[in-house]
Amino acid sequence: MKQISKKVLIIVLIVVLLIGWFGIRFLIPRMMFNPNDPALEQGNQENEENQDTPDNENSSPAVNGEDSPATDAEGEKLSFDEMEMEITVLAENLEVPWEIIPLHEEDDWMIIQRNGEVISLKSGELFTVDGVSSIGEGGLLGVTLHPDYNGNRQVYFYYTTRKNTGLVNRVVRYEFRNDTLSNETIIVDDIPGNSNHNGGRIAFGPDGYLYITTGDAGDPQLSQQTDSLAGKILRLTENGEVPADNPFSGNPVYSYGHRNPQGLVWHPVTGELYASEHGPRSMDEVNLIQSGQNYGWPEVTCNQAPTEYEDPIACYSDFTMAPSGIDFVDMEALEGTHLLVAGLRGNQVRHLSLNKEGTPITQEPLFTEYGRIRSVRYYEGAIYLITNNRDGRGTPIDTDDRMIKVTLRQ
Repeated sequence: MKQISKKVLIIVLIVVLLIGWFGIRFLIPRMMFNPNDPALEQGNQENEENQDTPDNENSSPAVNGEDSPATDAEGEKLSFDEMEMEITVLAENLEVPWEIIPLHEEDDWMIIQRNGEVISLKSGELFTVDGVSSIGEGGLLGVTLHPDYNGNRQVYFYYTTRKNTGLVNRVVRYEFRNDTLSNETIIVDDIPGNSNHNGGRIAFGPDGYLYITTGDAGDPQLSQQTDSLAGKILRLTENGEVPADNPFSGNPVYSYGHRNPQGLVWHPVTGELYASEHGPRSMDEVNLIQSGQNYGWPEVTCNQAPTEYEDPIACYSDFTMAPSGIDFVDMEALEGTHLLVAGLRGNQVRHLSLNKEGTPITQEPLFTEYGRIRSVRYYEGAIYLITNNRDGRGTPIDTDDRMIKVTLRQ
């Protein structure tokens, strides 16, 4: 019994000593100092210093640490499928528009319609180009700006007109000032025309020359004749002269053997020229254009057996694409190379993902809900489309034709 009492006494003394130490160590200082006084934090500061954390001035970035990402999120490339798309209708009740082109300085768009009307997206109808014959697939078909447009205000148009000899196509240049066209200059005339197969796309290339697509005008044999302007891609100076390095001396022909090419664009990295082309009963093409080469029409078309003619990089033989305007999505945040092709009867924009050689890896249809699409452009983070459901071959809704903006968001 006495041994048990001694043990209890020892335990009580130990407890009292511990309580006394705790009071001296913690309770009394907190009764004497303000709770926020730095004197109470000395122990914590010592513990943090023992962790060897560098100060801000002398620290260096962590390598592969949890607090430092291995790659900069802003530098990561996204796949096309990862892009979010926001749809905005910019214009409605257009009348068979054929081309759209941004006016950067004016923060506006110029829209041309097959009937000869030129429209400002901001202001509405501006004027009508004189002499346009809107017959069948003919009419006001192409527009492009001079490379020094902001300085000289020069705009180029391609249109079908009527002469005593019949329909022809022509490229003209105007000055565009104060919403008015003036000083018309003919750049090239008497390109064979017809109610169908007029080509019509025009654009200045990275070499500063003017490129023009022309159709066979319903006479396929003209495409193989280099002394004819029909069924060709032409290359001229800004004033309509023949460049000295054209493949055929003194001749505006750059490539031949085309049926009805309606799209032109240059690869944003390699500078190579691509063109879209209507084939007969489907057999539509996307071609990589090379100077002086023959693309086969009417001797061969699309992906037929190997011949001496140039083969397309893409052929649509299982359905009718009816390709028209084309453009590249030149977006820094986007991984890969992406070519967009507007499809009329195909009712889509065809998305072609290209490899380093410039040929398709994969393809997919986009924007199939809008019907016939005449042209597509990429500009400052967005894709722009124009529909052609009122051209006599589509099924228009009440608001057709439309200009649509598709904003790409990361």
